[in-house]
Amino acid sequence: MEEIKVYTLENEFLKVEFLNLGAIIKKIELKDKNGNVKNIVLGYEDVEKYKENPAYLGAVIGRTAGRIKNGVLKITNTEYQLDKNNNGNTLHGGKNSISHRIWDVENIENGLRFSIKSSDLDNGYPANIEIKVSYILNNNELLIKYFSTTDNLTYLNLTNHSYFNLSGNPDGTIYRDILKINSDYLIGIDKDSIPCKTINLDNNIFDFRKAKILEEFFKADDDQKVIANNGIDHPYVFYGKIGRLEIENFESGIKMSVETDNPAVVIYTANHLQDIGFKKHAAICFETQEVPNLYTDKNINIYPTFIDKNINYERYTKFSFETFK
Repeated sequence: MEEIKVYTLENEFLKVEFLNLGAIIKKIELKDKNGNVKNIVLGYEDVEKYKENPAYLGAVIGRTAGRIKNGVLKITNTEYQLDKNNNGNTLHGGKNSISHRIWDVENIENGLRFSIKSSDLDNGYPANIEIKVSYILNNNELLIKYFSTTDNLTYLNLTNHSYFNLSGNPDGTIYRDILKINSDYLIGIDKDSIPCKTINLDNNIFDFRKAKILEEFFKADDDQKVIANNGIDHPYVFYGKIGRLEIENFESGIKMSVETDNPAVVIYTANHLQDIGFKKHAAICFETQEVPNLYTDKNINIYPTFIDKNINYERYTKFSFETFK
């Protein structure tokens, strides 16, 4: 493997560190309500630990985020057998995906552009593609822009897998954080965490349309919560063309708002972090993306988006930060 390098973007509001490995977000630092600098994402101090990175801390995920059942990707009438790396299924693009490879890096205005090529049948995925991910700092905002071209019909579903801990204390939990999501529908998962059914959020513990403390969710009972190892590991479908959510922590006084043109977000409450030396529920991921496994529901207009020679992949997600007393 080539040398792992650290890159930094900084302005008066934010300081963000990245790695050329996996286009990883290593740190996001900002001042809390008391003026103390806090790092609000989980990560390793030793960059060598990112070579394995089993929880994909801070990494760009692809070619497909989430799980593909049995590793079978169907495009028109052709089935492609993908690399299976998770209980007989494909997770986050398969073994040695783009999350664990070295990317090229170049400077752009107020930011960095990471790029990587993936050849035809790489981990089983069809077509030669080039992926570009730009990180841009604008005042109190971190913007992620995804762009990809292909030489043939294929499927792509990218995201970033940062674990947010707005208290800045990795030994704490997210239980006291307050979450709000603009979503009427949750996608239920099966025992292998693969999307399998659409769930209306009325009278449901997963409903965060009105802001509520996460502790309320964790104290409640629900079969879907049990499947996810006592947490959330589910896609939420946004309403409207622009998806929005927000989360705030009273200990630090830090609030984060998320905006995206992706149709959904997989929210993951770090239900297995204890397996790799962190604390269970010490952070929360907002994996903005399409619903994994090429999930379709015509009643709520959920369809996978394919790309081709004349159809590029373009998405964005913006994280905005502010403090309150």
